[in-house]
Amino acid sequence: MKISVLASGSLGNVTYIETANGKILIDCGLNFKQLGLRLNVHHLSIKDLDGVFITHEHNDHIKGLDVLLKKIETTCYLTEETHKSFRYQVRDSIKENQISYIRPYESVIVKDMEILPFSISHDASDAVGYIIYAEGFKVVYITDIGYLPSKDIELIENADLYVFESNYDVTMLFTSDRPFYLKQRIDSVKGHMSNNDSAYNMTKLIGPKTKQIILAHPSRECNLPAVAIRTYDEVFKEYGLSIDDYNLMVALQDTPTELIELKEE
Repeated sequence: MKISVLASGSLGNVTYIETANGKILIDCGLNFKQLGLRLNVHHLSIKDLDGVFITHEHNDHIKGLDVLLKKIETTCYLTEETHKSFRYQVRDSIKENQISYIRPYESVIVKDMEILPFSISHDASDAVGYIIYAEGFKVVYITDIGYLPSKDIELIENADLYVFESNYDVTMLFTSDRPFYLKQRIDSVKGHMSNNDSAYNMTKLIGPKTKQIILAHPSRECNLPAVAIRTYDEVFKEYGLSIDDYNLMVALQDTPTELIELKEE
């Protein structure tokens, strides 16, 4: 199983996942040319894509979707409420036969992947995260989340790999020039997750199988990779943990992560 976060942040989000028999995208927040360039970094092609899974309707997650679906034959998986909430220019340009509705907590099978959507807290109509089971591995993908309910811990714990939001540093956010209403929105339970909250939640999630943590959706104005990693390091040490055991990295807006391959030990 291979994975690369091709872009992560408020300007566009796309993640590529490949198994022996299939390949999917999570979100499509890059235009078709940008997507091709990011995939080319790993010598990958967009051809024969088996599906695109959308987390929610915000522009940085869907702005390249309509063109992608015109260029290639594949299926877009999303909830009905998310589809209804698309900007009409995007919604009306996607053919009905390219849409497959999903429901939270009901699995979808695509080739050799079982993909389980689950509800997350964000200011969108029906935002979801995803768990991908394939080749004996479990990958959890969560961005754009205000808080993580304790009821979801058991569902998503002990994954082999996490793509998990670490959006902002609290001090950087509240000392920024952003309007106060926006600061409140970001810091709310329907907004985004701070570095501190992300790290404390992750201490509850990681388990013996966990090999990799990718911090996602970092704010350009209110976060830095070094700040996010330092916060994780401080929090993990409180719990007697070391970030070195989890190959911690930060996904960026303009550069794809390495193509990470999960292998049986």
